[in-house]
Amino acid sequence: MPNPYHYGSPVTGDQFAGRHTEQRALTDRMRDGINVVVVSPRRYGKTSLLNRAAERVEGAGAVVVSVTAMGVADMASFATQMLAQVYRAKGGKWHRTKQAVPEFLKRIRVTPTVTFDGDHPTFSLTPSMTPADLHSVVSDVYELLAELSERKPAVLVVDEFQDVLGIGAHLPALFKSLADRHPTVSLVVAGSKRHVMQQLVLDEAAPLYGMSTTLALSAIPAEEMSDFLVRRAIAGEKELPVALADRIVEMAGPVPNDIQYLAYEVYGTAGQTITARDVDTGMRLAVEHESDFNAWRFDALAAGQRRVLKQLADLPTAQPYSDDFRQAVHVRSPGSLRNALNPLVEQDLVSPAGGTYRVTSPYFAAWLRARP
Repeated sequence: MPNPYHYGSPVTGDQFAGRHTEQRALTDRMRDGINVVVVSPRRYGKTSLLNRAAERVEGAGAVVVSVTAMGVADMASFATQMLAQVYRAKGGKWHRTKQAVPEFLKRIRVTPTVTFDGDHPTFSLTPSMTPADLHSVVSDVYELLAELSERKPAVLVVDEFQDVLGIGAHLPALFKSLADRHPTVSLVVAGSKRHVMQQLVLDEAAPLYGMSTTLALSAIPAEEMSDFLVRRAIAGEKELPVALADRIVEMAGPVPNDIQYLAYEVYGTAGQTITARDVDTGMRLAVEHESDFNAWRFDALAAGQRRVLKQLADLPTAQPYSDDFRQAVHVRSPGSLRNALNPLVEQDLVSPAGGTYRVTSPYFAAWLRARP
């Protein structure tokens, strides 16, 4: 049987764990034309939730355009992504054929280059695109969705929204203006850097303040994840005792991706019935597989950052600026501690989720604890 667990990329179908309440809240608002902000630490399943909700409302007849700002190099790339997604949207009025392209292009003020693979078009825009050109494309896509929303729910999803600032500083204000102008379109913006999302959406002075419902993702309850692991093991025709499922969640939690990674390693090493030894072996393999990368990123850090990281691996804390913690890492002043800690948080090596600072990856933490 294929391994029933999945990690490293967004999950779908039976590999999607939990989030029943959040899924219902998001799909209801997408369907009803309500704007939503989804805020979540990295790897908590934000993108998987967005995809799951999009699938559900599309299945009920909605039109969903989903784009991401992550890794987008320039304005032209972002605009091209928006054009491609609105053209191919399920439930839209375009049919992915050559015959539909001329009509579609009449609705877009900036003319892209169009190439075809058979009957399927690909759009591209010049890298010299100006902010005004990007403004036109985003506005035109929003206008198309607004027209469709007269007959069916229409949704625009922008994942990793905090990264739009790197594409164009004017984009947050533009999205706010378009959301106000077209209230029947549900705008869903999601981000994994809370402090930037705070500046863009949540603070009173933020460009998008007051325009949406906020949905903050926390850790999936441990018992819910344990039940998921047991059910997936059964789907893979192996038996996972509940107590060992609990142990996997405790060792790898709270991030769903990390839990599925350990479960994947455990399943791969186990026989018909998963044992405590299999769990230990899976954990050892998970740490070993990342050891070279962990050594590289640890050695690249400054000496003070290494001490902070190692201390947090041994003893997570809610008070990293306390005298006891600073003494443990040989840092005299709170300012010096801040200079060591903040870059670790920025690089996602340390997470303050839940108010406790800890090494983000349980496997990196285990590697650090084993290091002299």
